[in-house]
Amino acid sequence: MESEVKSFADLKNEVLRWLESMRITSCQYKMDEHSDSSIFTTCFALFILDLFRETNKFSEKEKQNWITYIQCFQNKKHGYFEPETYFHADKERNCYQLTCFCLSALKILNTNPRWPLTFVDEIWPTKEDIKKYLYERGCHEGCRGSGNKAMFLGIFLTYEYERTSRKDLLEKLNAWFDFHNKTQNPQSGFWGNAKSTYYYRGMQNALHQFEIYYYWKRPINYIEEVVNNTLKIQNRDGSFSPIPGGEGCHDYDAIHILANSYLKKDYKREEIAASLHKATKAIIQNKNGDGGFCQAKRTPKNFIDLFKMLRQFFFGLEPYIWAQRLKASVAAVLMKKTENHTGWVKSTRKVDRSNLWDTWFRCLSLAEIAQTLNDCNNSSNEQKIRFHKMIGLGNFDNQF
Repeated sequence: MESEVKSFADLKNEVLRWLESMRITSCQYKMDEHSDSSIFTTCFALFILDLFRETNKFSEKEKQNWITYIQCFQNKKHGYFEPETYFHADKERNCYQLTCFCLSALKILNTNPRWPLTFVDEIWPTKEDIKKYLYERGCHEGCRGSGNKAMFLGIFLTYEYERTSRKDLLEKLNAWFDFHNKTQNPQSGFWGNAKSTYYYRGMQNALHQFEIYYYWKRPINYIEEVVNNTLKIQNRDGSFSPIPGGEGCHDYDAIHILANSYLKKDYKREEIAASLHKATKAIIQNKNGDGGFCQAKRTPKNFIDLFKMLRQFFFGLEPYIWAQRLKASVAAVLMKKTENHTGWVKSTRKVDRSNLWDTWFRCLSLAEIAQTLNDCNNSSNEQKIRFHKMIGLGNFDNQF
């Protein structure tokens, strides 16, 4: 790890210099050099700072500024957090996702929301309502984005249960796990029976449900299939996205699954270790000279690029995965998809431009790989990284 990233100290210094160039006010940051800011980007900036333990340096005044700013986005009546403006077509997803990010951010700052999450009881009063919601959102079918919504619900139930110790919330959590245990596909280890849910989409969707299993230390069924199918989708360059060159979310999701499997299960550990080392190189390839990380530096922009990347598409032994790579890449070229819009800010961002989200996710990926393979498992290096204590993205417990 040291030879590929120099050291986490060097990585930290470069990333923090870049992050400072994104700062607008004490706790507002641009998504990227040419973008705008939002409460989402405030959370992402805080996550980067905390990963490198920079939040330890906050004065009481600085800490209170962050707290006050984040808390002002909470809806007093219902308890969820709302963005200044909705830029995502799915407002429910935007609102619930922000609520999860703000809960994590406030946990970092050792405080809580001003008001309880009353919407949890309003929307899901019984355990039957939990299962109904999961079915309605297509979580059993692995519908696109359904894993996120299942994760949000698991986080809300966990947060409220840990806050109140109410028995009915634990029953709702058990209903959440019961739903997922009964609907998980034994052949893929993910959710959904369509072939498209066996690999890239299935893995990325399932990671969100697995976050709840990891936190509660619940056994994940069909873990061998989960590992096998995650390993299968790794590209020749070490990334895990259907389009060669990598992508922050796909890469992190696969790395997080493999790292947790390596630590918890004695299955294909040598193959997983080799895969994680290979993934490290892919992540570093997406680090820019300014010190930040991008979604992907090398993506096909035209059919000449596609032809040059043929070896990337036909890697591995699964023809269906070859077809998925080729289909996604051709679609990206036809749509001239060189920019990405997440709905967190108004503007789009170029896929090769350093941005807060990919910088956090790629640094998080490197940290998880290092902790998993014991490349930075000593007292001096452990002080340089810190994972979230709050359930959800950013949480990583390497002590099973």
